Amino acid sequence: MRTYAYEYRVESTFSPAVELHFWKLRAVPCSNACQHLLGHGLRITPDAPVLQSVDGMGNQVQYGDICHRHDHFCMESRGQVACSRYALPDPCPSDLFLYPSALTQWDKELRRWAQGKDAVQLMQAVYERLEYQPGTTGNHTTAMEVYARRRGVCQDYAHLLVAACRASGIRARYVNGLTVGEGATHAWVEAYEDGQWIGLDPTAGRCIDYGYIKIAHGRDVGDCPSNRGRISPFTRETLSVSVRVEECQQGK
Repeated sequence: MRTYAYEYRVESTFSPAVELHFWKLRAVPCSNACQHLLGHGLRITPDAPVLQSVDGMGNQVQYGDICHRHDHFCMESRGQVACSRYALPDPCPSDLFLYPSALTQWDKELRRWAQGKDAVQLMQAVYERLEYQPGTTGNHTTAMEVYARRRGVCQDYAHLLVAACRASGIRARYVNGLTVGEGATHAWVEAYEDGQWIGLDPTAGRCIDYGYIKIAHGRDVGDCPSNRGRISPFTRETLSVSVRVEECQQGK
């Protein structure tokens, strides 16, 4: 068992200011068979009550609204998580994760490319095919577009691996969360193998053991966005995200 401390901050600036802001977050790590939330705090600025619910995938959701004029919104999530080796036993996995979703469609060419490979081999194939290149894709870029362009960011790597796995008859789901170090949120994949979900990071080309903190999963990113909301009146939003995760020393 290893323990990690995390800090996750999302900040938005609105120009001009907004009068009404409904927000929905997935900002708190989940608890599961290999991950236990030891404690956490969630702060919203401007100050607002935080409500809790569970979405259709079983992910924890934090939501609320701010009904007065403001030009700034900040979410800060902090806490500690205890993690064992990444493996999630599941005796009855859903067939939902065998079928294409809006962002994980495939065609005959991608199916041929994926054919005959297991999940780990597909992860390595995605890693070798793509070049990490920010700014070349967007929130709605599909797995087929990524396959053709051969570049993208972690979200794109994950979508292509999910599509390739499903095209080969392997259940796979998209995951968002945090990783050790400093930067932003990260996306990876869980593939179903021998009665459990294993973690695969196609962006790094590695099987996951430790150092990853799961927040949510879905068919693709559309099922589990980190931050989604509605504002009124329409305005320009500037968004920044920062993440810091470090392993706690034993006895700390």
